[in-house]
Amino acid sequence: MIDWIAIRNFAITETVELELGEQFTAVTGETGSGKSLMVDALSILLGARADNALIQYGKDQAEIQASFNLPESDPVFVWLHAHDLAADQELQLRRIIRRNKPGRGYINGKPVNISMLRELGQSLVDIHGQHEHHSLMRRPVQQALLDEAAGNQKLLEKIAIEHDKISDLRSQLDQLKNSQQAIAERIDLLKFQLGELELLAPVADEWEQLEIAQKRSQHSSELVSGTREVANTLLQNDDQSIYLDLNRLRAQLRQLEPLDNTLGPIATMLDEAIVNVEEAAQQLKHHYEGIELDPQEAQELEQRVSSYHSLARKHRVNPSMLAGHAKKLRRELDNLNNPEAERERLEDDLSNAVDAYKEIAGELNKKRISTSKKLSKNITDAMQNLGMQGGSFHIAIQPVAENSFPRTGTEIIEFMVTANPGIPPQPLAKIASGGEVSRISLAIQVILADAASVPTLVFDEVDVGIGGTVANVVGERLRQLGRSRQVISVTHLAQVAARADHHLSVTKRSENGKSVLVEIAKLTDEERVQEIARMSGSDKLTSQSRAHAEQLLATD
Repeated sequence: MIDWIAIRNFAITETVELELGEQFTAVTGETGSGKSLMVDALSILLGARADNALIQYGKDQAEIQASFNLPESDPVFVWLHAHDLAADQELQLRRIIRRNKPGRGYINGKPVNISMLRELGQSLVDIHGQHEHHSLMRRPVQQALLDEAAGNQKLLEKIAIEHDKISDLRSQLDQLKNSQQAIAERIDLLKFQLGELELLAPVADEWEQLEIAQKRSQHSSELVSGTREVANTLLQNDDQSIYLDLNRLRAQLRQLEPLDNTLGPIATMLDEAIVNVEEAAQQLKHHYEGIELDPQEAQELEQRVSSYHSLARKHRVNPSMLAGHAKKLRRELDNLNNPEAERERLEDDLSNAVDAYKEIAGELNKKRISTSKKLSKNITDAMQNLGMQGGSFHIAIQPVAENSFPRTGTEIIEFMVTANPGIPPQPLAKIASGGEVSRISLAIQVILADAASVPTLVFDEVDVGIGGTVANVVGERLRQLGRSRQVISVTHLAQVAARADHHLSVTKRSENGKSVLVEIAKLTDEERVQEIARMSGSDKLTSQSRAHAEQLLATD
């Protein structure tokens, strides 16, 4: 959920820092007080388009920042790790709008582009308002909600794999069906390239051995003189060597051993050192004797290394990859020389992938139809209590074009709504009334609360155009939704605000001839009674208006 939000120099806001609670929070204030400013700021923080006009007059930039409190198991952290943005299970977002410069976005203190804020924001907050920004207007979101409710995740993963197979096989077949002239030209080129490679005859792992041999050859004099000097110092000097010195020292210790038996183990260590020195000297001698190459061998080595480099540059691969590259070209040439066999293989693979796709798509279709019937009934029932008596909700499932194999199945999912009896159903995105859209969306979210993955829901004036018992139902629905999600609702209805677990009040005052948003404050119990009374239409707090407000707040 959103833990806290800070807004600076945004619109008519100078500085607001606010902690937000769990469950259902109501945001209220007088008309024109700027109740929706927090929603607007949150939208921009999560990647919405920002206009310079939103920067407070006289300021160079506006800034919005928020911290999110999420469980360690939240999939958001998988996304953060994948983009190298994780920071000890914390999540902080920040966006700066600048008047004469491009804006900036940050995730956990690291700069990101705005599209990444938008991508991440879709998993954090769903903002419900009266405008086209509502996520439920989008068909992909509608399909995703239906699939979540149906538990289709594994089927979607399987069908995506088959979709990729089909796309890849179709692409290979298209390439194979190119003109014969293009194929002939490709065959000629492959034969020429393979001829060059076969002259070299590169072998797997040969390049690494050539590099080692070349380095030894280029530094052979230095290696021979250096290793010979070390070997002679260890063993072969007649007058003095480490081998002779160790022998003398060991003999001296052995003479002293009868006087102190603790010297025995030390003398034994010298015995081992003498053996190791002798063995090291012998191996060094064998090593430098093997380093010396005759000029012809050295020349052949340099020529082979040069040939590797030349062909690697020509084929644009690393020298170590030449052997594998030759095999790849040989396979391609074999396939082109026998196109019918390759075409038959690809067509068989494509047929198998299509069959597998259709089988999975059939399972998806059955589950979608079954789940859509249940959801349509439940959401239609919820609409009756939200001031849309006679209205209905229906999930339309239409097949895609034949021989089309989309990544998410063979149906187009669209939420259809009849807000009033006698009116033909229309797509949710085409409903004219903003209030109706918000209430229908509210009904959908309540029914799909267990399936939805977004942890915070924000409702901006969902109660426009309603009142009375419908307002009570909206308030109760929001409170119900708040039991499984963080819910923030900007409202002008006392019945809705009274159902909230937390209550924020927005006030505005005039200062120095300009309007300034003074504060968004959490109300105490007494302040809440006064605010509910004001929202109920009482200019002054009377015993009657107080009793009415207290009665609303006490309603279970």
